[in-house]
Amino acid sequence: IGHAPEGCRRFFQLLFADGARVRTVRILAGRLGVVPTTLISRFVRANLPPPKRYLTLARLVCAARLLENPGISVAATANELDYSSPQAFGRHVKRILGMGTRTFRERYDGEGMLQYFRDELVLPHLHTLRCFDPLGLYF
Repeated sequence: IGHAPEGCRRFFQLLFADGARVRTVRILAGRLGVVPTTLISRFVRANLPPPKRYLTLARLVCAARLLENPGISVAATANELDYSSPQAFGRHVKRILGMGTRTFRERYDGEGMLQYFRDELVLPHLHTLRCFDPLGLYF
């Protein structure tokens, strides 16, 4: 994505900024200076997955990175990533990846989850992302 427009690069930087503290499309859009519905519609028009999907998987990348440390509990990870509870984090992992938190921790480290993110959301859309500007300056 190095050759992508500035808006696209900013989008990806914000996904992982501050340990995934950008949790909602509303916050993401605000940081990008775009109205949330406009941001969503730009993704739809470009035939890209919704920004919420990018946010969801980016949070799981951050979670996997935290869980690499055997001294960090699932509860501490849920708290660090601002889930309402460890159970909410567990439901999120189950809904998105179809596995429990124990399996998630065993199967994915940060690098592995980042690769999953790339395989799901970047590589299949690379051609589009190289010219996509969610700020609407160019497309």
